[in-house]
Amino acid sequence: MNPNKNKMRGSEILKGHNYKIKDFTNSNIAVKLLILGFLPGTVIYLIRRSPFGGAYYFGVNGNRIALRKNEAEAIVVE
Repeated sequence: MNPNKNKMRGSEILKGHNYKIKDFTNSNIAVKLLILGFLPGTVIYLIRRSPFGGAYYFGVNGNRIALRKNEAEAIVVE
């Protein structure tokens, strides 16, 4: 069993659900994400994912922001 079953990466979230940002796994990418409004405690949702998973289109604070896969993977949500 996964002890962190309620936590997942931004690249694993499902369309049509809201998730709360808990943390980041990469401090270098976190700086960029914080500037874009991806703050801990903020609710995000997936709008669209590219067909081969290379890019993710998120809604956050009334904005729509596209992230690369490695950037989405740096977000920890629940």
